[in-house]
Amino acid sequence: MRPATALLLASTMLAATPAFAQTAAPAADAAPDEATIVVFGRGETRQVQEIKAQEIVVLTPGTNPLKAIEKLPSVNFQSADPFGNYEWSQRVTIRSFNQNQLGFTFDGIPLGDMSYGNHNGLHITRAISSENIGSVRVSQGAGSLGTQATGNLGGTVETFSADPTGEMGAQGNLTYGSNDTVRAFARLNLGTRDGVRGYVSYGYGSTDKYKGQGKQDQHMAMPR
Repeated sequence: MRPATALLLASTMLAATPAFAQTAAPAADAAPDEATIVVFGRGETRQVQEIKAQEIVVLTPGTNPLKAIEKLPSVNFQSADPFGNYEWSQRVTIRSFNQNQLGFTFDGIPLGDMSYGNHNGLHITRAISSENIGSVRVSQGAGSLGTQATGNLGGTVETFSADPTGEMGAQGNLTYGSNDTVRAFARLNLGTRDGVRGYVSYGYGSTDKYKGQGKQDQHMAMPR
């Protein structure tokens, strides 16, 4: 056989050799049951910050809750009295938006602009004692459309009352200061084994008038 013919036959046999697939890798062991991660939360499309009750109770008893949020960025609160309860002198701004451009609510109820003598709501210090506040949420920038406020162009301040603890107990405090300033607060917490819970509170405040003779008194009772 000629060398050229032998070389051609060898090449043909090599080309006709069947190809075999690679040996399959052994199957991996079944993965154990993976843990399920559940995240509870609520998306926010704006800057929202919250002050809890633990940060409010460290203030002088009876202090306006708006005074507690003045430490937040872009929030400015001014008042002529140390408690921040003198409505006529009180001013609050958020990112330079005036008070009448902000929305204020209490447990979802509109409070108007909380200015002195307003016709569309009332001041937060007339609605609830500071000891009964659970949290205050501040929305900087345009407030949520879902907020039931008369104005929320510059942001919203939402105040929420504290939930009952469900444990029997009582708490109280007493404050005394210059100009015969007296403030007292007492709360009775209720709770039963059947899950019934609630509380009832009473607050009293008194001080001399800033001009002339007489007293300024405030009585506030709140059941829940």
